[in-house]
Amino acid sequence: MNVGSNRQLAGEHGGQYIDPSTGTVTGNFMEIQATQASILGAVASNITGLPAGLTMVAGASIYGVYTSVAVASGSVIAYNRKWV
Repeated sequence: MNVGSNRQLAGEHGGQYIDPSTGTVTGNFMEIQATQASILGAVASNITGLPAGLTMVAGASIYGVYTSVAVASGSVIAYNRKWV
């Protein structure tokens, strides 16, 4: 598959920058990537047992289906999900 022809794989569906000042952000997200060391707050997802307070190192990503994301410290980017 040519990644350039698949905009979702190329990361071109955009995302939402989230830090503690943004509060809880709702949407349809497919990936959360830490831009710096971060601690997640409340997260609603399809991942069973994902705890609030999960620590992520800078550059780490977790994939799933997320409908709300909050960050207790640090910052992340929640990438939008493309519905087909």
